[in-house]
Amino acid sequence: MLCIVQQGNAQVKTLKGHRISGKEMDCFVARQMDSLKIPAISIAIIQDGKIVYYKATGIKNEKGDPIDSNTLFEAASMTKPVFAYAVHKLVQQGRMSLDTPLYRYYPYDDIDYDDRYKLITARMVLSHTSGLPNWRNGDLKIDTTPGTKYGYSGEGFQYLGLVVKHLLNENIEDVMQEQVFHPLSINNSFLIKNKYVLDHLADGLKDNKEWGSNNFSPRPYVASSLRTNAKEYAKFVKELMSESHLPASAFQQMSVPQVKIDTGRWMCLGIFMEQTPYGPKFYHSGNNGNRFNANFEFYKDMDMGYVFFINCYQEAAFTKLLNNLLENGI
Repeated sequence: MLCIVQQGNAQVKTLKGHRISGKEMDCFVARQMDSLKIPAISIAIIQDGKIVYYKATGIKNEKGDPIDSNTLFEAASMTKPVFAYAVHKLVQQGRMSLDTPLYRYYPYDDIDYDDRYKLITARMVLSHTSGLPNWRNGDLKIDTTPGTKYGYSGEGFQYLGLVVKHLLNENIEDVMQEQVFHPLSINNSFLIKNKYVLDHLADGLKDNKEWGSNNFSPRPYVASSLRTNAKEYAKFVKELMSESHLPASAFQQMSVPQVKIDTGRWMCLGIFMEQTPYGPKFYHSGNNGNRFNANFEFYKDMDMGYVFFINCYQEAAFTKLLNNLLENGI
């Protein structure tokens, strides 16, 4: 696809100090959507506490209906850091502890046949060291002794969600609204099915081939069921970026490295961290059934980050291209 760029006022400053205009960003997005066959994207770039670039473009379904700034995408596992942040707010409020065994708050019948489950704490869940699998296949089982090994686990988050629901005697959707969405003026993001979601949710292109929608669970999943978009989720990322410079903030606690994954990469408490030449980078991605992909990343020392949602299975490829652009420029 031919893209003719006209220079305009620079909006994005790369990690190496180059300037990228809004028109150049538009061209980049259009070119990658064309080459990677991305039906629709919602993307925001954040610098110095502001959204300096935002775009929502493409089609939301097989009929070719266009998306707009209110179209929602599935956040998939990017639900986890939002829930983790809510947990850290509750810890700050003295309503729970990261290191109290969860069974003392809420015994879990699904796994109480294995006494090792009494070792599991919120810290272990948020650092993915609970020993639980990502998702159960039949009965829930403990794969490794809790607290001994990194193992990505949606089941762990689901257990922690049940604990929070029990402690507060509230449903999880209300907890998320109270602790995260309302304070940050995130107005149209939900973990549950409602009329707004049904009216605004895009369909996804499974395995980049088959149009359709994922099934809704009748209850919220703190590991995966958030529906949102870049305009909304960027408010959350902006808050994390701001709090990364505040010593007593919830994110300061959330961002403490807990377990080393490999060279330069750590699991913190609900978010990943990687050491880079530009300082620590915090991030989390999402994939719901290869139908929706999402990612956000930000560099604490550079005060620069981004978030995007797409309705196909191209997160890794688009992330690589976007990271190269935001480091090196056009």
